[in-house]
Amino acid sequence: QDEQLLIDLNTNYADVMVHVGKVVLGESFRKNTSRKLKRQVRDISIAVCALLNSGGGIVRMESEDRNYRFQNHAIGIDIETSLRNCIDGKKTHEYFAWMQQGSDLLLFVKTWSCGGLEQGSAETTKARLCSLSTGLFYRSGTSVLPLKSSEVRDFLGRKGSSAKGHNENGSSSRRARQSYCDRANEAPLNIQEHDIQDAAARFIRRGKVQIGEVLGFTETTHIEFKQYGTESISEYIKRNLPRYVSAFANTEGGYLFFGVDNNGKVAATHSNMKKEVLEQAVAETMSSVSVCHSCGSEALGVQFQTHFVDVCDQAGCLQGYVCAVHIEQSCCPVFHGDPESWMVVDGKIERLKAGKWVELMTAADPDLSDLSDKFKTELSLANGPPLIKPVYCKAGLQCAAELQKHLFPVGSDKIKWMPETICTDLFSDYATLKDLMRKQIPEDTKGVLIFSRSWAVDIGLEKKQGVVCDALLVAHNEYPVLFTVVTDTSCATSGNWRETARALKQKLVNNGGYTSRLCVIPRILQLNGTEDQMEQETLCDSTCLYPESYLLTSRDISAFLRALVIVVLSFKSYLSDHLGCEIFTLLTSEQHELLSKNLHKLRKQFVLGLPGTGKTIIASKIIERIKNTFHCSAAEILYICENQPLRDFMSLDFEQKGTCQAVTRVAFLKGNFPHVKHIVVDEAQNFRLDEGDWYQRARSIVKKTNGIFWVFLDFFQTTYPCDCGLDFTKMFPQEWLTQMVRNAEEICQFVLILMRKILQKRNMKIPYELLGNLLREAKCAHSLSGSFFTEENIKADQLVEYVTKHCKSYLEQGYPLKDIAILCSTQAAAEEFRLELQPKLKEQIRKCRVGNALGVVQDVSKDIIVVDSIRRFSGLERKIVFVIHPYTLQEQIFDNLVLCAVSRANTKVHLLY
Repeated sequence: QDEQLLIDLNTNYADVMVHVGKVVLGESFRKNTSRKLKRQVRDISIAVCALLNSGGGIVRMESEDRNYRFQNHAIGIDIETSLRNCIDGKKTHEYFAWMQQGSDLLLFVKTWSCGGLEQGSAETTKARLCSLSTGLFYRSGTSVLPLKSSEVRDFLGRKGSSAKGHNENGSSSRRARQSYCDRANEAPLNIQEHDIQDAAARFIRRGKVQIGEVLGFTETTHIEFKQYGTESISEYIKRNLPRYVSAFANTEGGYLFFGVDNNGKVAATHSNMKKEVLEQAVAETMSSVSVCHSCGSEALGVQFQTHFVDVCDQAGCLQGYVCAVHIEQSCCPVFHGDPESWMVVDGKIERLKAGKWVELMTAADPDLSDLSDKFKTELSLANGPPLIKPVYCKAGLQCAAELQKHLFPVGSDKIKWMPETICTDLFSDYATLKDLMRKQIPEDTKGVLIFSRSWAVDIGLEKKQGVVCDALLVAHNEYPVLFTVVTDTSCATSGNWRETARALKQKLVNNGGYTSRLCVIPRILQLNGTEDQMEQETLCDSTCLYPESYLLTSRDISAFLRALVIVVLSFKSYLSDHLGCEIFTLLTSEQHELLSKNLHKLRKQFVLGLPGTGKTIIASKIIERIKNTFHCSAAEILYICENQPLRDFMSLDFEQKGTCQAVTRVAFLKGNFPHVKHIVVDEAQNFRLDEGDWYQRARSIVKKTNGIFWVFLDFFQTTYPCDCGLDFTKMFPQEWLTQMVRNAEEICQFVLILMRKILQKRNMKIPYELLGNLLREAKCAHSLSGSFFTEENIKADQLVEYVTKHCKSYLEQGYPLKDIAILCSTQAAAEEFRLELQPKLKEQIRKCRVGNALGVVQDVSKDIIVVDSIRRFSGLERKIVFVIHPYTLQEQIFDNLVLCAVSRANTKVHLLY
């Protein structure tokens, strides 16, 4: 029934709209409690819950009475109560707003947030999800009570510790009960709950009881009596047992007796009821109960035992059974059924399974206590919408607020048009564009108008056909508006133009953490044409689509633009693998400006970057933009690098996203790629001509289709004294990346020293004058501290001892194996060192319970210490890097080799000569 609710995306709203059908509206018409009205309340509650958990939206209900007027007739107290229940009794006006349009009543739903009304609030007491019920129960005295959403986090936190104590004391408790059973004839002086449980256990062992007999014990926290229903007994058990199983298992365990009334009196049952049928009903019910194990337990379900006591009349004739189910305490949450919590998933409303619900409800920020001086929290799970991921920025780099002021500054007394470079480019290409946009915005507007060649591409969607540009208006006392400028409005007749605005709104909430009321209104503008009927309708309707509470205030604008920065600039951090959860960091303004280049004009591009400037990240991002800008399949884009390990590593991401193919230079020259239109080359400074002219082949491929050809390279990391196949005088156009952001400050300083030495020696065929200009602009763009250790004249037999000692220390500090790489000059040297290190390291870290601790660079995604050559690790990185006796027969590249090695470390380097 829940899936019958219709999500309608083909409306005037660039929003998620749930249509619940016809509803009786008005206080006077909703006073009865018919099943029809209850179903309507249920549907509205489900729709509201799904929208609260998915970024907000609109619930549309059609009034059954055409004469209904919201202004005069109100809504209905039962509907209002259901809305309060959805938000845990909070003030409804903070989350909901009503508007009538003809016979439709629209309910506007703001996103749920576990913190206060905005990111940064101190309030963090609310649950992470909206749930109508948790599906969890517990015992309180003799009552079975539902667990509230706000109690779930504490409940799950207590579960582990209480279960541990229960296991430790279980044997002594059982001995105490057995001791009491042995003293059954003694009169106890003190009665405790476990004594009553012992009495219940003795009753079960009797095996036979007479109809009407009153048991010698009563209901307690651990004991419940239930009479059999008048219907099918097996169906009665299946319907009633799950709630008590959840309650007992979530508390301290206990007994549920079927066939005993509330006063402890044994009732008669059907004499023809077979024991096997009852036992099967219990077993089937118990197997259907959901347990969310997070403790590593091998148990698949609730632990229980079913016992039967014969019920006889005075003549000793069998009249039925007392069915006693003993339910043991569970170390993990036990659900009566899936929680009543919904989300919008792929255009449908889906009820969350218990496991996913627990995952979302208990999600928390990773523990960065040891990195608190290195990272600043930009977006926290403790205070935001349900679907956000944690976002951080490195210490010393521009934070989201600073990036917002740089990229999207707000005019205090006028509208600012940003970014200036894109505006200049667009107005140069389209002479009438500036005047067209001026006509849309009143002169006294205060805010910012943010231009983009495609906001769809900026947020990860495909660019719409026929779009000249987009402009997002964020202004005081205005609705956010996304203007889409097209050459022909016929391309927008299908309504696809709303998709970008809808996706942007959802991303601002679910990715950017925006928690206030939010809408994004799309408007289509035709360049060099007259306003056609579609445009007139859009402009007219948009002024009254949303309640006035959705107008932006000056306070909203700041939060909106901060969320926009996170949406546009965030990318998955290398810390995700280290911490075992998905977290994000922000691009720098330099990186963002490079990604904002006009791909239609800048089809060929050389990107020269210094070590640690994020070249490979930008290469991956530009591939995504190529795919979405030109509507490409994965077969039409090719990523080329020198090393097989880097190719393998990048392929994991490319295959997951379906963005492109990845090959090495050698495979590219040997292979056939008939569908390729666009090529991105990475680490090109180490390419060679021994298999053929890679550059000319790549250029000839992209020239056929007028495709994109971008080349990323860093001559300071040249590790082969060979011709890389590039004519340095023809490397144009080119862009530079000079802000070093991937390495700790101490590593950056050492790298800068090495780069100066390389420039002074000038003993290779690389463009030194160009590198000198790059180096003059180089800077460490943050204050992230790390460690740089240098040991000179260290003997070969001391190397293994040194590395073993420090690896053991790092593991004891909590670093996983996958944080460490050990790099040698050659692959043969790495193999020899790995064989020497393996037994020593295994002996030292035996207490850490690790198996095969060492591996090669192909295992870089696994939890192992990589031991391999410097060249094979090129383009990859780890937090800690040991550089073992760097040397090369080609003396002229020695400093380059060392630079390439140490720049692979994020925070700690051990350079061992």
